[in-house]
Amino acid sequence: MHPVQHFRANFTNNEVTDTASNSLTSYAVGNVELYDTESQVRNLCLVWEDGRRAFYNYAYLVSVDLVLTDNLNVMMLYFSGQIVTLKGYQLSLLFDLLVNHAPKTITADNSRYYSPDQVERSFITEILTKNE
Repeated sequence: MHPVQHFRANFTNNEVTDTASNSLTSYAVGNVELYDTESQVRNLCLVWEDGRRAFYNYAYLVSVDLVLTDNLNVMMLYFSGQIVTLKGYQLSLLFDLLVNHAPKTITADNSRYYSPDQVERSFITEILTKNE
């Protein structure tokens, strides 16, 4: 079984459908949308709380660092020329997905919507970008 399919089988997933054709387009786990099938071109789309959007090609992802703390986790994604910092909760789950380039879209939400009971999904509260 493909790792993404295995992941979907173990957790409650929200399927994303195209309302016009009512066909399945992808899967989402919390605020992280996953690729449904393997593709030659993979991009990671980031969506800020204010609606700003940006995408980065996985081909330029050099490394990822994850710092786990008791409170807020920090993940640094090192792309060629830019560093993307994600802050949030339960980011080790997202880290495991990033190893296989599975996330398609990562959306930041206000921290007031986070509940400590949400242990089965990552919750991103802040996205920062910096040019190297």
